[in-house]
Amino acid sequence: MKYIYKHGNQYWYQRAVPSKLSNLLGRKTLKISLKTNKVPIAIKRAKLQALEHKKMFKIAENYSNKYFKNFFNNNKFDSQKYALSFIDDFDDLVNNLFFSKKDLINLLKNKNLDNEKNISIERILLDNSSTEVMSLSALVDEYLHDMNILNDKKKLYSIKKSLSLMIEICGDKPVDSYNTNDANTFKNHFIKLDRISTGKRNQSNLQNFFSVIFQKHFVDKKNPFLGLKWPNIKTKSSYQNFSDTELIRIKDFCLKNNSFICCLSGIMFDTGCSYSEIIGLESEDVDLNKYNPYIIIRSNSIRQIKNIYKRRIIPLVGVSLNKIEKIYKFTDRGSLFKNYFNIIELYKFQYEKKLNDELKKLSSGKTSISFKYSLIERLKSVNCPESVICDLIGMANRESFYRSEVTLDIKSSWMDQIKIL
Repeated sequence: MKYIYKHGNQYWYQRAVPSKLSNLLGRKTLKISLKTNKVPIAIKRAKLQALEHKKMFKIAENYSNKYFKNFFNNNKFDSQKYALSFIDDFDDLVNNLFFSKKDLINLLKNKNLDNEKNISIERILLDNSSTEVMSLSALVDEYLHDMNILNDKKKLYSIKKSLSLMIEICGDKPVDSYNTNDANTFKNHFIKLDRISTGKRNQSNLQNFFSVIFQKHFVDKKNPFLGLKWPNIKTKSSYQNFSDTELIRIKDFCLKNNSFICCLSGIMFDTGCSYSEIIGLESEDVDLNKYNPYIIIRSNSIRQIKNIYKRRIIPLVGVSLNKIEKIYKFTDRGSLFKNYFNIIELYKFQYEKKLNDELKKLSSGKTSISFKYSLIERLKSVNCPESVICDLIGMANRESFYRSEVTLDIKSSWMDQIKIL
């Protein structure tokens, strides 16, 4: 609810005065105590006060026409008569506990104080007991529902993984008890593993989670993951292109059998596509015509592609054409890989890990992303124009002011020149 904020142990109403009325009212903001620490009561009172101020602004606007006429007569607009007075309505936890020995003992039993040292009695008594039901794990489903991402399998997996890691590293606690120390502990976990880029990606998910939950539940506290500083990332070998020797070794591996991993590697080999782009292919995205066979990377019933540069047509040559032809024979409609696995299973990324593990054995620790960089280097070696390379790998040509269309024939002619025989 707007106009509400929490200060100390009570909620306040605060609203900005329209700039054209600020001189007349003699203030820029209106602030009133709602005299409660209960969210439902605060919302009701804030709505009542908002109606009064709405009426006041309307009257003040009419009055402003007379303001300059009466300026020298010291006439002022009385805004106080529109301020409502509320009766105190607090959950007096402290008094209840001090005068009830039984309740105080139960509270201390329920508090997990084993790992706390020198904790004050004020902290124990004033700690909002309602936050016990607001543990991180208890709010995950609520957050995912509010963000409306239950149908986005990739994003859903990423967020759940981040929250699971947070609980594993820092424990499952009420969300308002997490602080910068927890955020730094989380950060240091990834620094020690030398996985800074992964840590940053998880931080982004967690920062958004705490931001949404804090706002929804009126938690008056700074987001612990906001402004977290990371060391510079070192370039890893997984982002390098395969050497000629490694490419020949991978080609032999792809052609030796028709296992799922061999098929994936083979299709990536001469297309430079990513794992998600390949497994998202449907039979309708493949055209095996006699002269210029190709695949289309586009949105379909399996996945959505929002980046316009990622939507592209890629000619099929060499190993990629060989593997697509073998798979296409056994596919009528729908997912290209439905004879191997259910598409939902493929998006769980366990098969991407198996693919990368196999590629690491065949190269010096490189992964599937190196197919894209290898394709770039192979095309550069035959002096392929930058615009054609950008179109093939799905990247914007930043030096161009206009997006010129690169035809399939042009792309095919360049791709034919880099086939590894």
